[in-house]
Amino acid sequence: MSDPDPLWLRSPAKRLAFRWTCFGLGLLVAWLAPSPFRWLGVLFLAAALRLWLADAIGWGWERLRALWWRDREGVHHSFAGVALSVHDDGRQVWLHEPGLRQLLGLERDPLDAFKARFSGQWRGARELGLQGRGLWLNAAAVHQWLADAPGRMDSKRLRFRQYLDREILQPAERRHAHGR
Repeated sequence: MSDPDPLWLRSPAKRLAFRWTCFGLGLLVAWLAPSPFRWLGVLFLAAALRLWLADAIGWGWERLRALWWRDREGVHHSFAGVALSVHDDGRQVWLHEPGLRQLLGLERDPLDAFKARFSGQWRGARELGLQGRGLWLNAAAVHQWLADAPGRMDSKRLRFRQYLDREILQPAERRHAHGR
């Protein structure tokens, strides 16, 4: 199977290095090239700046959306570039289904199959007192499923399981122990 990411840009460090290379190449061509070819350098500069500008606007928009909807959708987290909404109801921590599907590679699973995979460990948004739609899964059940599921030794799943434990489940357990 061929790599769907031929430039290896999934890594933020590699993506940043690639963009700086485009930017530097554009600057070099714009500065050193003879007059008729300077437009190539300007083109490289424009491409690099467009990538940075698009990322900055997307990042700002996502932060603004998260800030605006935080009371309705819960606390926002991100793993591997995928937004993950988290809701703590005071007893359990819940993860919103769309981001979770993407992270687990289960986008094609029908909703009923997804519910069956996490039998008894999901709730609708209305059941949790949240406005909006969607399925919310118990974070502890997802953590356990990651430990038992086929492909449990996949490095991305291992990192996601560690992230769930370190960033979501342990802080929630401390909050619940202190009665907050």
